[in-house]
Amino acid sequence: MKKKLNLVLFLLLLCMAAGCDKKTVSTDGIRIYYRALSENGISSYYYKPTGTDQETVINELWAKLIKSDTEKARISLIPSDLKLVRFSVENSSLGLYFDSSYQNMDTVSELLFRAGIVRTFCQVEGVESVTFFVDEKPLTNSSFAPLGAQTASDYVDIIESGLSSQKKTTLTLYYANEKGDALVKKIQNVVYESSYSIEKDVINRLIQGPFEDEYFRTLPANLQVISISVKDKICYVNFDSSFLTDALSIDGNLIVYSIVNSLTELPDVQRVQIMVDGDSNIVFRDISLSSPLERNLNY
Repeated sequence: MKKKLNLVLFLLLLCMAAGCDKKTVSTDGIRIYYRALSENGISSYYYKPTGTDQETVINELWAKLIKSDTEKARISLIPSDLKLVRFSVENSSLGLYFDSSYQNMDTVSELLFRAGIVRTFCQVEGVESVTFFVDEKPLTNSSFAPLGAQTASDYVDIIESGLSSQKKTTLTLYYANEKGDALVKKIQNVVYESSYSIEKDVINRLIQGPFEDEYFRTLPANLQVISISVKDKICYVNFDSSFLTDALSIDGNLIVYSIVNSLTELPDVQRVQIMVDGDSNIVFRDISLSSPLERNLNY
């Protein structure tokens, strides 16, 4: 009898231990996050998935996340052109793999997007964090280090208070003209989080390329920025080797001065030092990059 009682107690404790690892989800369902009308915060509503397996639930939630409901003033956090290529779950982390259009989001929209995505999917059974990938590469932070796995607790402040430190500014970017023999100026109003590197945003926009027909890219789409910083009014931009190997077939001066002229439009930048894999002792198409360059509007 005593042995039987001990066995029952053991099984009871085992069940209790297993229950401790189970994710607690509201009986109302899973919160789906969307952009609030204030435009600097997000709200949510409850949804009860019909699927029972993890993959089906994730697909259901994504379908809800991408849909706006104007009658209920629910604006999707997900841009209409953004494509989720695939997803996978490994070691309790949901990996979301997006196409290159991810980079088209402005800083505020991207931060709200991540907050809503992470808070939504971390409610799924077996998902404790979310990792973001763009073109199969890990998403990086403002210091160009991999962002890594994101948990729901990373975005508590945004959920509760929204973004209170966003700033507006005007960027002046230099792209190539249709013939590829001169630079043309494009003025763009942007909103960004104050903790974000505006210098990085400038370079990212040049890499992404323009969307209007009268402007043309000067930098290859696969170009990676290793680091970027500003000291004593000099902006140091460190690219990977694709700056040299995959450079576009246009005048080299247009490539170099689209970078220099765009960055020196910022109030804290007077000169630009371009590096490749940390090396500035480079001659790019007869242009020496060994010392910082000043703005040159002759191109």
